[in-house]
Amino acid sequence: MVLWSLVAAQFVLAAAIVLSASWNPVPWLQLLLAVPGIALAISAWAAVGLRKLRVHPTVTEKTTLVTSGPYAIVRHPMYSGLLWFTLMLLFPTITPWRVAAWVALTAVLVIKANYEEKMMSARFPEYPHYMQTVGGLIPKFPKILRD
Repeated sequence: MVLWSLVAAQFVLAAAIVLSASWNPVPWLQLLLAVPGIALAISAWAAVGLRKLRVHPTVTEKTTLVTSGPYAIVRHPMYSGLLWFTLMLLFPTITPWRVAAWVALTAVLVIKANYEEKMMSARFPEYPHYMQTVGGLIPKFPKILRD
């Protein structure tokens, strides 16, 4: 029940940010700046496969460990993409309640990610190593790209 509450909170908070954005006129600059987040989320969906996409952070016997594509630089690219997209929509109409909604959304996604990672570590022995080498919500680029 707690996990479904987190899923509901995620959708409500994201919707509140999106629906409260200033859409008249269309915020082209914010949408342009949001493109990396949108692209990250879409590429994650493609890497996992749309039929395997789940909003509930549970691991089943059908769960596979994906470490390629966007999952090579961030363990939760769908969450990261959503956070980037909604962060860009906070501008230019920043209000305390919208910032609070984004912070709450971030907290919800961190809790979901932590739960998912515990389950993934139990299911896949290689997952703890993956966690050490790949960023969680913030991409960790390979050492060769950082030098």
